[in-house]
Amino acid sequence: MKAGEPMKRIILLFFTVSICMLCTSFTGADVNTYSITVNKSTNCVTIYKINSKGEYEPVKAMICSVGANNGTPSGTFRTKEKYTWRALFGNVYGQYATRINGNILFHSVYYKTTSPDTLKWEEYNKLGTSASMGCVRLTAADAKWIYDNCPIGTEVKIIDNGSDPFVRPKAIKLGVNAKYPNWDPTDPNENNPWKTEGVKFHYKSLYKSVKASEGLTSEKLAGLIRYGVTAYDTANNPIDYLLAYDIEPTTPGKYEVKYYAKDVLGNYGEITGYITIEKD
Repeated sequence: MKAGEPMKRIILLFFTVSICMLCTSFTGADVNTYSITVNKSTNCVTIYKINSKGEYEPVKAMICSVGANNGTPSGTFRTKEKYTWRALFGNVYGQYATRINGNILFHSVYYKTTSPDTLKWEEYNKLGTSASMGCVRLTAADAKWIYDNCPIGTEVKIIDNGSDPFVRPKAIKLGVNAKYPNWDPTDPNENNPWKTEGVKFHYKSLYKSVKASEGLTSEKLAGLIRYGVTAYDTANNPIDYLLAYDIEPTTPGKYEVKYYAKDVLGNYGEITGYITIEKD
């Protein structure tokens, strides 16, 4: 051994330990930024963030599926590991998984393989019900949010019942009319084909007319405007839409009507139609 080598090793060891201590200190600060509560009775996850007073306040809600037959354990835990993809029971895979405790994880609805175009859409449609073997299933976007923002060591409280601070979000349904049922519509993957889809309207005609002498009530006028117009969400499910217009049904003229809707993914669509109030 050459002279000076032990000293170099001591210095290197000290440097390594120092770096580890810095990492531990940094992680210790971050793990308290958020706290997560899973309500088994409502299948809702609430994210709490610590404020300037050192108190946790709710900032985000997520729809989830906890274990069927009380398969998800109650208690307070600290997250332990993270995985971009994780093998699950039944030879399937979850995306953006965060281990809560033991075999219990946050993860996306499961896929047949580690490819994002193999989603089991029938299971996706169960979000909001108790359907898993014990893990907490989420949309891909929500699973990724926890994966990205909540470091290992984040507190997770799993409660049996109680009220939630926010209304639980809805999840879109993937049915026979969905163009890409094997992709999670919320997945931020750049290759997700759902990115080119959105809210759409089907209609027979956007040009309608009625005689002023008919003196339509506001209810009948709205019925005429809506006739033959249907809105669909991103996955081609019929959804409600709103109208915007200023029409005097007894005053002849051509009036503009706006049809607009927003789906549970936040996608927005609108079209413009016209109604003519004709003279007698």
